[in-house]
This record gives sequence, C-alpha cells and structure tokens, in this order.
Amino acid sequence: MILIQKLWIFTVFLAVLSGVRAINVHISKENYEVLKGDSATLTCTFQSTITPQLAIISWSAVGTQPDDQEVLIVTHYYPMKRTDVKPAYADRVLMHADVLRGKAMLRLSSVTSADDKIYECRVLIPGDDEGKSAATTRLVVNEPVSKPVCGIQGTVRSGENINLTCHSEEGSPPPSYRWERWHESVGSKRRFMAHTTTQNGGVLSLYDISNDTSGLYYCMSWNKIRTSTCEVHLSVLLDDSPGSDVFGAVGGAVAGVAGAAAGAVAGVAGAAARAAAGAAAGAAGAASGAAAGVLVSIASVADKIILGDGNNN
Repeated sequence: MILIQKLWIFTVFLAVLSGVRAINVHISKENYEVLKGDSATLTCTFQSTITPQLAIISWSAVGTQPDDQEVLIVTHYYPMKRTDVKPAYADRVLMHADVLRGKAMLRLSSVTSADDKIYECRVLIPGDDEGKSAATTRLVVNEPVSKPVCGIQGTVRSGENINLTCHSEEGSPPPSYRWERWHESVGSKRRFMAHTTTQNGGVLSLYDISNDTSGLYYCMSWNKIRTSTCEVHLSVLLDDSPGSDVFGAVGGAVAGVAGAAAGAVAGVAGAAARAAAGAAAGAAGAASGAAAGVLVSIASVADKIILGDGNNN
C-alpha cells in the first residue's frame, strides 16, 4: 500500500515537471470587440522553460465559416528581429514581439467587417515544442446600423392586406426592427394589436385595412451601437366602403347640374335656329312679292301697248 502511494506521488511529480517544461501560449481575452474603422490590438503571452536562442512568432486568421481558409498575416523572427507582413495587410498591420518577456502584440488599423475572424498566435521555439504552442481569440467588428429604408408592398385600398417593409443595409450585430404608429389623439407612438398585425423582421403585415388604418408609421432599426428610424404615411383608398355612397351622391349632383346646363344651351340653340328660319322665310316672302309685283307691272305695260296698237288700227 505504501509502495502504491509512493508510485502515485512520483507520477504526479513527473506530470507537474513535464507541464512546467512545456511551452504555454495564452490569450487572456476570448473576444475582442471593436468598432468598424477603429484599431484593434490583440495580445498573446507565452512561457518557455528555456532561454530562447531562436523563435518564430506568427499571427494568422481564419473566418467563422467551416470552409474558410486560414490566412497568414505576419511572422516575426528572433533574434534577427525581422518581421514579414503579408501584402494584403502591409498598410495596416503592426507587430511587436518581446521574446525574452514572452509577449507578442498584433495591431490592426482601420478594421472592416472582413476582419471579423478568429485570430491565432503561434510560438515556435526549438527545443521547447511540447505543450500548448498556440492560442486563439475572436475579433468582433461592430458596425452601427445604417438608416433604414421604408416601403409599402400591396395595394393601399380598403379591405386589402399589405406589408410595410423596413431594412438597413449595414449593421453588425445584425439589426433588430420594430414598427410603431403615431396616434394623433394621444400624441405618442403605440404598439399594435396582435389580431390586426404581425411583425417578422422588418416587415409589418396589416390585414383587412380600412380608413382607420391610415396614419403615420415609424420603423426603428437598432443594434447595440446605434438606433435609426424611417417612416411611412399610409392613406387608405375607400373603394367599396360606406363612404363611397357620399361620393356617389356628390357625383350625381354634379352630373345633374351638368345635364341642366346642357339642356339650357340646347334650348338657346333651338330658339336661335327657329329665329333664323323665320327670318329666312320672311326674306323669301319679300323676294317673292317683289318678283310678283314686277311681273304685274310688266303685264300692265304690255296690255297698254297692245291696246294702244289696237286703237291705232
């Protein structure tokens, strides 16, 4: 029994000793968060059981999707103090390594959404290749939501179903959306009743719309960085609603007035036509009478000539 205990203690001692002799690379933060356009500084530390005569320290990155390929960013060589930066990162990467103090820093400037990846710090020291030679961290690039664009899908007519749409092109984390309606009677925004509307992402569905649906609607798009809004003014057309009877009555009255005016114009035109016809008839009568008078005068003269001739005979 005592022998077994001594063997167990010796095994534990060997395990601890081998752990001490192994290299250990560590990154204290599981995630680094940074705003798009800002700079990010990632730091890893390492412990070695020997005084390094030669060391190679590198930073690489891989996307968050399973098929993404790892990309080498920068490599530092000790003791030459040479640092090689890959061309894709040449203008915005700075690496500082202190091998004797066990620190390696990577600084990325002007970060973009494409920099949202998993980063690995790897340390290779000849003669100390047991243990944990690499550590990883996630760089999360946050981006404010862009101003959303609001729109309407469907026909805005009484009895129809329509969708109000709201979308922000940019934003990380992805934006959340909420629709609200302005109520004039209370001078504030109010949420919607579930039986008349549904919200799915940035889409607000309105069912069996009516004149009561008309109004000003606001969409709020937000993430943890920023909130932005857009609005839609909805004016529902009343096709087959009770209000259309009023429009019909007004239309009938207008048509009646137009008909009366047309009748009056026709009457005036008829009177003028009749007057013109009478004048023409009078003129024709006068002409006929004048012609008849001429004929009578001619006949009288002829008679006198004839009678005169007879007397002369």
